[in-house]
Amino acid sequence: MKRKREIIVQKNEEGQRVDNWLTKRYTYHPLEKWIEYINRGMIKINELDVSPDYIIKNSDKVIYYPEPIIEPPINRNYITVYEDENLLVINKPSDIPCHPGGIYFENTLWYILKEKYEYISLINRLDRETSGVMLIAKNKESAKFYFNQMMDRKIEKIYLVLVHGEVKDKLSGRGYLVPAINSKIRKKRDFIYDPSAKQPDGEGDPNRQFSHTEFEPLVTFDNLTLLKCKILTGRTHQIRATISSLGYPVVGDKIYGVNEDYFFKFINDELTKEEWCRLKLENQALHSWKTTLTLMNGDIKEFTATIPPNWSIPNIKNY
Repeated sequence: MKRKREIIVQKNEEGQRVDNWLTKRYTYHPLEKWIEYINRGMIKINELDVSPDYIIKNSDKVIYYPEPIIEPPINRNYITVYEDENLLVINKPSDIPCHPGGIYFENTLWYILKEKYEYISLINRLDRETSGVMLIAKNKESAKFYFNQMMDRKIEKIYLVLVHGEVKDKLSGRGYLVPAINSKIRKKRDFIYDPSAKQPDGEGDPNRQFSHTEFEPLVTFDNLTLLKCKILTGRTHQIRATISSLGYPVVGDKIYGVNEDYFFKFINDELTKEEWCRLKLENQALHSWKTTLTLMNGDIKEFTATIPPNWSIPNIKNY
């Protein structure tokens, strides 16, 4: 499958030369590079080759075929937990992105599944380093059915997370997620505990999202605790941001772990042996453990994904 990106020209963009339009819209290449790509046939409009001075029109379909890149290796060995004619349930490994993005295309769960199945739609998604239960619809009808369950919060999800420190009692993470303004990491979030917090009517403030997670300690060992997490809202980085803000950083997490500077060292491949030892795991210790939903035939099913063996949890057979 050849990698490509498709963009539809909007009415307020028409009348520009295509090389200038590309340069303004996608600033990661200079004008000279976009002209080169157009002349090499890597840019097509409505499936046809054009010259750099082509004047774009409303509804033109601009197709960009990026140069092949070497993608980082991944773990392709997902485990099938359940399958019928409408739904595939898998245990996703902790080192594979779900969707194409950035430098990942062929080395993604979406691409791997497309090679095997005629139709797929990922009902839920997990971060690249998060493992566990994923739901994949195998046709349009089932995609609509399971997406509606997801949107109506009728699919119950329970996660496991391994954190630094000894958690003795249950913890309630009810409050708000806000941008971490004191962090150097743009996408990082802070959790503000507020037991009286409520879901606002309508969309609410995107920079102050109501969030609710319940945590229960299962196993404590070597100054680490395995927690069961029940999420009652679906927010980006909800579990990791909440439990870290409550004082228990996630094992292996470069953003919400013991030191956020590790994130920049990680992306630049500069982490030392001692820093890796402090992280304890190569990937963040967050796992989608159990998912309960109603199948299209009306049956209620609970699906469980065993945690990665490198977590080394005592009595691991129970999880």
